[in-house]
Amino acid sequence: MMGTHGATFAAIGGVFIRVEQILQHCRMKRDILNVAVGGFVAVTTVMGLKGSAFAFTSAFLDAGNQTIKHDTGKEYYPYTLKKRPQTAD
Repeated sequence: MMGTHGATFAAIGGVFIRVEQILQHCRMKRDILNVAVGGFVAVTTVMGLKGSAFAFTSAFLDAGNQTIKHDTGKEYYPYTLKKRPQTAD
């Protein structure tokens, strides 16, 4: 099962790098637009129409230099920082 995920990841990465390099060479610029277009083309090419909505959203956020999170100053951890009360066994 992990073999198919690895192959998909490798295919997306390969297409992404190739498209980004082609755009960089043609435009003579190295900027976020190359990355956004490369990501969109890579995900849409490999994943088809299922991935195109995700790819469009990601490219839109990257090209606009936007984020979907707001910095509230609070840090989130994958574990709790509070001590658990001792239970008698």
